[in-house]
Amino acid sequence: MRYIIILISLFIFWTCTKKAPEKTPLEKRFNIKTQSYAFVVPNLNPVNGVGGISAQNCRACHTQIYDEWKQSTHSKALADIQFQAELSKHDSPKWICLNCHIPIQNQREEIITHLKNNDIFKPISKKNPSFNKELQKEAITCAACHIRQDSIGNSYIIGSFGTKSAPHPVKKDPEFLQNICNRCHDPKGEGLTKNLICWFDSFKELSNSQKDVKKEFKKNMTCINCHMPSEKRRAVPHMTNLPIREGHQHHWVGSGLPKWFKDYDHLIKRGYHSALQVKLDPLKNIIPGKNLNISLHLTNKNAGHWLPTADPERFILVIAELKDASGQSLVKTKYRIGQTWKWDPAKKIADNRLKQGETRKWSPQILIPASIDNHILSITALHVRVTSENAKHMSQAKGVNENYLENGQKIVLEAIHHYPLANFIYKQEINLSTRTRKIYNDKELIELSKQEKGKPLSQREY
Repeated sequence: MRYIIILISLFIFWTCTKKAPEKTPLEKRFNIKTQSYAFVVPNLNPVNGVGGISAQNCRACHTQIYDEWKQSTHSKALADIQFQAELSKHDSPKWICLNCHIPIQNQREEIITHLKNNDIFKPISKKNPSFNKELQKEAITCAACHIRQDSIGNSYIIGSFGTKSAPHPVKKDPEFLQNICNRCHDPKGEGLTKNLICWFDSFKELSNSQKDVKKEFKKNMTCINCHMPSEKRRAVPHMTNLPIREGHQHHWVGSGLPKWFKDYDHLIKRGYHSALQVKLDPLKNIIPGKNLNISLHLTNKNAGHWLPTADPERFILVIAELKDASGQSLVKTKYRIGQTWKWDPAKKIADNRLKQGETRKWSPQILIPASIDNHILSITALHVRVTSENAKHMSQAKGVNENYLENGQKIVLEAIHHYPLANFIYKQEINLSTRTRKIYNDKELIELSKQEKGKPLSQREY
């Protein structure tokens, strides 16, 4: 009995003296103003006069805007195959990543309240009674930008215009909407993990571009000016009593690289055009058996930020290739424009991206064969999101959360049949015998991009 009492006493002493895990509030670990990506938009109550906070609720009146949003990559941010593959990795701080892809608390099963011992891989959470599975599927939905709550919990709509015609409360706050992009597209931080580098500099690049304004680029341009062009229309098409005024489109076409192959079909309608301008100097001295000197001028003509921007693994690949009349490749040379990173830990070791308005000359040489018989010189430019090597690793991801992407494990395994890895953004072919040339238009380039669907990785240029 005495030994039992001693053991109990030792256990009580050990329990009392053992240091309890520290519970760090998110507000203590992250700065809500400069690191807003670490926080979700708190649970939102239904908007009076609307009946909810989902895009389906907004669709009842704002039909055009809904249709545009539905085509956008924002609406597919959770069903992003690459994102889901990345999210399955053991070193992925999932709750932080999801804060941008499903940014409203109502979209989350759990509410993250603290970190155990200040460790981002040990979030402390509680069940979210306001979780809405259907809203979760909408990813970056209307409410992410346009709905907030007042001090007593009443939800209201934030718009660019004030109005008394709406059935719901509206607060006019264009400055808020101008800056909302920063939350996910301008995150700041260092060293959360050794390979997490979602720290983009697009805003800084844009700001620096405006200090040295080129004639092709207007001063005081913003993300919205380029990515949400305006057109004259009614906010609610069927309400003919409403004024026709400048309203922003909600396509956010960006680089034109969709999340699914099927989304290429409406890319031109959404207003896509490449930011890269390619000019080829006239070919001279095409002499059999000699080198042909090629002069290409590559210009970042349409992007205010650098090209490409944001995702550090994206790059532009320019290819000069000589083919015989049967299409067999004889000579090929490539030029890469983008960032170069060393991994584990992540470290940028090179960066040759094009600044706004910058023109760079690339002068490759192609050896002309002794006999020319309808040989074709091909100049191609691709915007690459995922290399074939990385796509191979992506397709091997395990533990994909199928609550976020239905049948996700199979889809990730078969990613090359669903997920565009690159876009054709320029192509010109010149017949060296006849000097005739063909420059592909946007529609033809999109068709080339669609033909990559299912192509074996070993057969791709990237």
